[in-house]
Amino acid sequence: MSSIFVRHRRVFFLLAATLAIVAFTVPSVQAADSECSARGADIVWHAYPAAEQVSEREIKVGGQTIRLPADAGDNPHELICKTWSARPELTLFAVPLMASQSEDGNEGDIELLVVDSDGLKLKHRLRLPDLLNDDAVFVSGVAFDTAYYRLSKAEIAFGLRIERRGSSSPNPFGETVLWLFVIDNNELKPVLDNIVGAGHKGEWDTNCAGEFQTIERTLAMARLQPNRYSDIIVSEKKTKAISSLGLDGECVDDKDAITTARRLRFEGTAYQVRENLKRID
Repeated sequence: MSSIFVRHRRVFFLLAATLAIVAFTVPSVQAADSECSARGADIVWHAYPAAEQVSEREIKVGGQTIRLPADAGDNPHELICKTWSARPELTLFAVPLMASQSEDGNEGDIELLVVDSDGLKLKHRLRLPDLLNDDAVFVSGVAFDTAYYRLSKAEIAFGLRIERRGSSSPNPFGETVLWLFVIDNNELKPVLDNIVGAGHKGEWDTNCAGEFQTIERTLAMARLQPNRYSDIIVSEKKTKAISSLGLDGECVDDKDAITTARRLRFEGTAYQVRENLKRID
């Protein structure tokens, strides 16, 4: 086997492993329930009575476009939905409201809708401006996270994850960002803003030599507190890998991993997230 082939193969597997961290640390993007996806058009007409249908799967609301999901469900600019497993009487919708789309970048909001699972009665809504804005770093996936985030005896949160990727081969980049929301006093509110759950970045010569970094974070709820929201424990594993040509001409990887833990506390209206845990804008 030629040394050139081996070098390319080793770097390919290094990058593939890096990307796999994002894929396996988060729910499958566009992980919507097929049953509620079929009801997407109904909820759009309920939530946006002045909307106008412009094609089989596109609906206009003012100057923004809502795209109904296809069977494949792999477009981050399409409506997604998921039954809230902790509260199955409720179904969650994320509605993309796209102002513009092109190869150079996109502009759009997401509106979260919480509806009655049986009758599709709209109960809560929350607009998230600019969440689908992108350019060279593009939004590649959107998914609900309905893990059991119990903040207190009375409150359970659900999550929204957005996956972003870079388009540069010499500088690979990707991250998955998490927001948490809760229904409090009959109002849908954000309680955790913009924390990176998994990510990778690097710089290499597209042959062998380069430096790569991956981050894996998991969130766990601390013990329930009687008069306030519980803390969130963030466990982090950060791995740094340096690839270089060895004396035999093969690509050699040198890896080093650091594991840390942090505690997020609820202060005021939300959990306080340090800047170094947030996404890169």
